[in-house]
Amino acid sequence: MKRWLCCYPLLGYYAAVYGISWGIIFLVVSAHDFDLVNLRPLDTGVIFAAMLLGPSVGGLLMTALLDGHAGLRRLRVSLMRWRVGVCWYAVALLTMPLLLLTVLWPLSVFADAAFAPGFQWPLFAIGLVAGSFEEIGWTGFATPRLLVYRGWLTGGLMLGFVWALWHILVDFRANFDTMRIAWLLEFVVFYIATLTPYRILMTLVYSKTRSLLLAILMHASYTGWLFVLYPATSSVQDLVWQTTFAVALWVMVAVVAMVAVVLAAIVRHQPLLAIQRTVIVEQPRI
Repeated sequence: MKRWLCCYPLLGYYAAVYGISWGIIFLVVSAHDFDLVNLRPLDTGVIFAAMLLGPSVGGLLMTALLDGHAGLRRLRVSLMRWRVGVCWYAVALLTMPLLLLTVLWPLSVFADAAFAPGFQWPLFAIGLVAGSFEEIGWTGFATPRLLVYRGWLTGGLMLGFVWALWHILVDFRANFDTMRIAWLLEFVVFYIATLTPYRILMTLVYSKTRSLLLAILMHASYTGWLFVLYPATSSVQDLVWQTTFAVALWVMVAVVAMVAVVLAAIVRHQPLLAIQRTVIVEQPRI
């Protein structure tokens, strides 16, 4: 088993994440004859804990198994890396609230007042908890291994899809009974189309800073501000602003990717320009 995990560490990690989280969720709902609606608050709390334990415990176990004490030490160093520049803190902390407000406020002014941000500040604590636990695995274990073979764009795209799909059981339990077949559209928009581009941005930030702390803050910003600013909209209105928000995230990813391509082209041409200048300077005068 360890030999297989050494060859396919990401597959092993994904199996651990899904196995821990989904396994606990199945145990909870099976104890209530798979009644997804009438669960006790304690059961809901256990499901929330299962979602936190999957990525974190899976990441720690895989790190300890494959890399031993050295891997855990690198994880701790990445967690404590905070000297990364103010601009990266701005990206991590402000991307979500600024983009979400840019979407919601115009809709509340020109479409319907129901799109106005909710500003439920106590709910930000949920984001802090989710980010602190989940990124130990998603960024602490999976992202560095993806970046070995993939760039930040492809690696973030792959991990973002896995991350989004991992939420399907929780979202199904919460929304299928009321939305029925429309639930699938809601899941695609709210999770796959939204979490995937955000994970791409998170992967870019980590690739430039190697800071697990910054990834935790960026995840906490996403989840926390989403709960704080979530508007009091209907199901149809939810799809409207969520689709707009997803498009805005993809546009941001496209702009960042184009800027990265331009900067890479400039860097590639700098040595050539330097050589050309040297040749021109060193040419003898006639």
